[in-house]
This record gives sequence, C-alpha cells and structure tokens, in this order.
Amino acid sequence: MRNTTASKAALSLALVSAMVASPVSAQDTADADSDNAQRSGGLGVIVVTAQRKAESLQDAAIPINAATGDELALAGVTDATALNKIAPALYTTAGGGANAGYFIRGVGNFTNNGYTNPAVAFNIDGVYIGRPSSTIASFLDVAVVEVLKGPQGTLYGRNATGGAVNVIPTKPQLGEFSGNVSAGYGNYDAFNIEGAINVPIADSGALRVAATVNQHDGYNSDGTFDAKDFAIRGQFYAEPSDYFNFRMSMDYSTQKGVGAGTNIQGVYNIIPPVPALRANQPVNGWRFDAAPAAVSDPYSGLHTPAADAYTATIAGAPLHSPYNGDYVYPFRNDKYFGVNVEMNFDLGGVDLAIIPAYRHSKLDNQFNGPPFKAAINQDTAEQFSVEARLSGSTGPLDWILGGYYFDETVEGMNSFNQFATLGANSYISKSESAAVFARATYNVTDSLRIVGGIRYTDESRDFEADAVAVAGVCLEEPVGRAPFCPQVPTIPVGLTLQDSLSQFDPALFPARPISTYNPNGPNGVGQVFPYGPFNVGGDFPPGPGALLIITPNRIEKSGGDGEFTFRAAVEYDITPDNLLYASFENGFRAGGFNASRGNEEYAPEFIDAFTIGSKNRFFDNRLELNVELFYWKYEGQQLAALGVDIDGNNSFYTRNVGESSIKGADIDFQFLATETTKIRGGVQYLDATYDSYMFNQTDLADPGDPPELLRPVTTCDATQDLATDSYDIDCSGKAALNSPKWSANIGIEQTVEFGNLRLIGSVDGRYRGAREVGFNYIPESRIGSDFTMDAALTLGDIDDRWTLTGYVRNLTNEAVLSVVQLGAGNVVGANYQPPRTYGVRAKFNF
Repeated sequence: MRNTTASKAALSLALVSAMVASPVSAQDTADADSDNAQRSGGLGVIVVTAQRKAESLQDAAIPINAATGDELALAGVTDATALNKIAPALYTTAGGGANAGYFIRGVGNFTNNGYTNPAVAFNIDGVYIGRPSSTIASFLDVAVVEVLKGPQGTLYGRNATGGAVNVIPTKPQLGEFSGNVSAGYGNYDAFNIEGAINVPIADSGALRVAATVNQHDGYNSDGTFDAKDFAIRGQFYAEPSDYFNFRMSMDYSTQKGVGAGTNIQGVYNIIPPVPALRANQPVNGWRFDAAPAAVSDPYSGLHTPAADAYTATIAGAPLHSPYNGDYVYPFRNDKYFGVNVEMNFDLGGVDLAIIPAYRHSKLDNQFNGPPFKAAINQDTAEQFSVEARLSGSTGPLDWILGGYYFDETVEGMNSFNQFATLGANSYISKSESAAVFARATYNVTDSLRIVGGIRYTDESRDFEADAVAVAGVCLEEPVGRAPFCPQVPTIPVGLTLQDSLSQFDPALFPARPISTYNPNGPNGVGQVFPYGPFNVGGDFPPGPGALLIITPNRIEKSGGDGEFTFRAAVEYDITPDNLLYASFENGFRAGGFNASRGNEEYAPEFIDAFTIGSKNRFFDNRLELNVELFYWKYEGQQLAALGVDIDGNNSFYTRNVGESSIKGADIDFQFLATETTKIRGGVQYLDATYDSYMFNQTDLADPGDPPELLRPVTTCDATQDLATDSYDIDCSGKAALNSPKWSANIGIEQTVEFGNLRLIGSVDGRYRGAREVGFNYIPESRIGSDFTMDAALTLGDIDDRWTLTGYVRNLTNEAVLSVVQLGAGNVVGANYQPPRTYGVRAKFNF
C-alpha cells in the first residue's frame, strides 16, 4: 500500500464526515434520457449520471465530455475506437484481433489481453467491463456516452486511473408505444440497419428491444480492417409499487470478419561495424530502410503480392534467416453476452439501489500486428459483479454510501509466430475486487458546496500460466555479416508450438532427438537442440550452424493490493448559469502478472489529479464556455506493450516504467450565433512529460558481435550491462505517449426551414499536434500533426418523423497514423485511422 500524506488523509477523512450524492432512480434516468437533447431556450441540454445522480452536463462539477446517441450517429461513432471524435483528450487505438487501447492525456495502454487491466474504466449501463475487448461491439440504441477525464477513485468500480467511459442505453418508457428504424449504405460496401421499439405493458411496465447489423469491407486493400458486427439488447422496466422499481437488461453481440490489419513502413537492418557508416544513423547499430511505396502506402496491408515479395527479403532476428512463408491471413469470431438488473427501493427518506450483473465473452481471433506471421488470441472471460448504494439527505448534507464486489475468471491461450522465434502460453487468471465507498456534499449555502469522498479497495488475484518460447540462434557470425546464416536452412516455425515441432526433421537432431522434448526441460530452463550442419560427435555446442532453444516457463503467482483513494472538492455557483469548482482526486490501478519470462510480475500504479474548472452559459443560454486547468502526478506507471523477454524473445507484457507530470488547459465552447446557426469547438493544451521512464531489455547481439553494436532499436538512452547481458533503457524527459501539445475541434451547424421541411448542414474539423504513437520511441513513431474534417447534410420533416442524411467522414482522405510499433525481424508496422468514407442514412421514427 502506498503511503499517503497525513494532510491528504486528514482532509479527506474530515470531508467524508460530510458526504454526498443524490440517488439515481431508474425512472429519473429514464426521464432524463428521453429529454437529453431537447432545447430549453437556447442551447440544448444533455443529462448525465456520472456522479450517480441525474444532472445537466453544465451542472456536473467534474471534467467530462458527453454526446447524445444522435450526435454519435452523425459523427459515425459505431464503436469505442471512434470516441476521440467527441472527446479530444481521449485516444483509442485498434490493435490485433479484439484488442484495443485507450489513452486519456497520456495515461493508458496500447492494447490489452486477458490478464491486463485497462487504465480507462469502461462501463456499459452502469456495469464495469473487466475486459476492454468486450467494449468494441457496436453502440446500440445509445442515449448518452460520457467520457470522464482523470482518476475516478471513489464512485467507480476499479482501476480507473486515466478516466472512465460510460455508455448509457436508452431506457424503456412507461405508457409509450414508439420506436425507430434506420438504414444506411456507403463506400467500402458499408451497410447498417438498426431498429428499436418501446412497448407498454399494462400500466406499470415497458419493454424495449433494439438490434443492429453493421458491416463494411476492409479499408486496407488486402481486406483487413473490415467489420461484421451484430448486436441485440432487450430491456424490461416495471414499477410494481410506489416504493420499488426495477429494470432488467440482456444483450448479445458478435464481431466477425477479418479484423484489424497492419501496414509495413520498413525494416531496421544491421549496420556493418564500420564507424564511418554509423556516424549519422538515428539509432546506433541499426539502419532504417523504408519499404517500397507499393508496400508502405497507407491502407495497403501485409497480405498484398507486393508485401509478400518484400518480406521475403527481410531477415528475422535473432537467427538472421529469411522470413519463412507468407503471413497467415487474420480472422475474428468474438461473442459477448451480458445481463444486469437495477433495483431501486424507497425506504422512507433513504433510497437503496442494487445492481447485480453477469458478463461472458469468448474471443477467437488471429492477427498480424505488430507484423507477426500470425498471432492467436483465444480466451473465455466470465465476470460477476454487484453494487449496492444507499443515498439520502440529512439537513444540508446529501450522502451516498456503497459497496462493490467484482469476480472475474479468464482462461485463454496466446501464440505469437515471429518467424525465427515463437512464443505460446496458456493461462488462467482470476481476480477479485471488493470495495466500500462513501461520498457527501455539504451545502454550506444555496450556492456553496463542499464535497468529500473516500473508497477502500481490496484486490486479490491468482495467475497460472505455461509459457514456451522457441528460438534459433546462430553459432557462428556469418562471413561479411550476411543477412542470414548461410549454413542454416530456415526454421519452419508453425502457427503453434505443436505445429512447429511437427515440422522438424528428426534426422537433424542426432545428438538429442526431437521426440525426447520435455516441456519442463532437463535443466529446469528448457532444452537446446543443434540445428543445421555441424560436426556430429564433436564438442558441444557444435558448429558452424545454429541452436534451436526451447524454453518453457511455468508461472504460478498470487497477490493483491489494498488502497484508500480520496476526493475533495469545492463547488460555487456564481450565478445559476456560472459554476466554479476545484478538486483533488487520486486513483490506483492494481498490479498483476505476465506470461513473460523474466517479467512475471508488476506493481500497482498511482495518480493524483488537481483540477480547477469553470462552466458557464451567457447571453440567455446562447453561449457556453467551459474551462479546465489540470495537473496530474503519475507514479509507478504501468504500460502494456510489446517487448523482449529475458531470453530475447518478443513478448507482450506490462511493466512499471516510472513517473510523469501531466498539466494543461482544456476549453470547450458552443455559440448559438442565430436561432439557426451554431458554432462549436474546443482546444486542449497538454504538457505530458515522463519524469522517469526506464526499463530493461535483453541484449540481442549474437556471439562475436562488437560491444554495443546491436543495442535495442530506440532513440532513448541505452546503457549496456555486460554482467546481465542486457540494456538499461532510459526515455526520461520524452513526451508521454499519445499526448500532443495542442488538440482542437471546430464545427458549424446551419439549419434552414422551409414549409414542413428542415435542412441541417454541419462541418466539423479536428486538429491533433505532433505526438508519439509507439512504445519503442523509434524515429518513425514520432508523427506530425494532422487535420481531418467531416461533413453531413440532413433533410427531414419539421416533426422529426423521418430524416435522410448524406455524410462524408475524413473529407480530405488524411492518412492518420494510429500506432507505430517494432515487430518481428525489426519490421516497423503501422495502423491507420479510417480513410475517407461516405454514404447515406435514412431514419424513421414512430
């Protein structure tokens, strides 16, 4: 447990004696949902429940962005990877298979697997989702999406150091028969159909059912980055008495097709040990050779004929043998199911809410990124959670007291074929989290409020994994440093360990037949097989030739963390339309385990956040201006990314890299210039710098290499440690990942009414400054600024019974890099945000 200063503890505990929050009943949120975007004399009102109570976005004294379902549909947000359109501080990255990463102001992960914890908590219908892969299904019948910026240490489930994303569906409405259906078609053979129906049941119940099909061809020319999504949700709401109501929700969704793809930017090749040839190289010991344009062009992909021909020329470290065969074509077949119930009781002055939930996901996908021959991700995750909250008011004190329990089991298998090396693991990961929390608001006057909150979280976890690495290593330096060992045939590594071993010729192993392979190894660290031409009967190791090294690793770990987190805030209403607030909140993300040899465990991370903000509406509700100043201090930062294990094999694992300071300003505005013209926008200045960013990486040099020749491919400082045969990597002082200094949004919406018809045109632009989009800090991952635009034109009747929308997204077809990573064979792979898309969409309301 981290030591907390006495002053913080004293302040927070004192404030807790005066705790707050208003209850959120099912009907409150249902009424709020139905009125989300209605105008109230000027600019519209969005109702949010981020603080466990229904309030307008302008009354929520927290850093938050929000958008309605209609706004999301117009912007083309059909899954979580496009949410940065509504929240400039949020970055989402699409990795291989079902993986996705989330960053808020430099805090986050590039990607996740079955045993890593996200830094940005994802909540669907008030339920925390443990596996980020469960959040990519199509957004279905959404009322509001909220993006909370900064740690959520008191009210939210777990591990929300970077922030939280709340997806809130449209709730059933009593006494109302209504619904809608929409369909759209666009380029890339994009097709979408969605519908929802609300049916009253007697006087006290209502049923709402919604479903969607969303698909498009691949954005890459090799067919990758496609979509084949299906989702359905059913909800039942009832008010059996004046003292009790409940809502039950059940959803099922699938994601199929090819999935995410990767482009090749080029490859880092070994520089011959001649000082004159190394003098001006950006990365010592390596030279970056860009791929031909036909290969590196955006939206091409790994699986084109040009890419196949190019990769046949690449050498795969550490064996330096050519890549063997084509990349294996990806696919995905992922299924998700969930059920949750919200029960609300009026206990006479005190409200009780209980929310039990169960979720199940089954992932089966194969992908290539960073550029592997293939990677397999298969896991089944089950989670059960229950949250209970008591809330009420006592004189000037509004309070909430709650408890939370989360239990998750993930069982899976990963396999990464990297041509000259292969890693495979099977694992069972179990996590339990129990928490108690309290929050209060003391109303000093009608305008001044003091807020305090506290949460204690107890995390426990168990991890069992069997991991096996297979690698080929040259025994003799090739004459003239040829790009591969000429004496050694290419190792025919298969997709899984079993495939690999079945392809070896037993005649190549006279000293120790392959059939004697024991996953536990004769020496506890695996077995070494001579491979290729060698002197039979000679001294060991033989040569010239290579060694096939098979290294098993059995991991059995258990542990846990217990932490207090706090919130303290002051809120002051200067006028009913002008709010000023200041807050401190901290958070932590639990430690965990990796199936990576030498990196089996990592520690918790902690973040403290200080915020001063103001929310304002002026000129009779025609101008909205919100300002936020923030300072975050980040310690023990966890980062999950591709690295190298202790044996030199590429490995995905989480590590603690150090500390960072994050500060800046965020300004959002809306201006209703006329009754038919609205201008909107925002700008964020962000200074996110790593005060300390250090990790260790195995030395990949072959025997006989000159000292420091094959230092890791990075622009960070790298110091060789001959005693441990490794490098200490120091990236301190560099900008945090996915954290441009300047980000800005600007848009205009014009409405023209004629007769019974309404025409609405909108144009929106987004600017993102230069930023780092790769963990390794190679020159190619430092990308420049970009500006993208979206436009839409909507025709409908004055009563909103029907609309017809034409849209263009990424109007200028800007190729925006999302992730740049170093993969197998030191190939630099890249993912891009979607290219220009356009289409039409019709919607009918009844």
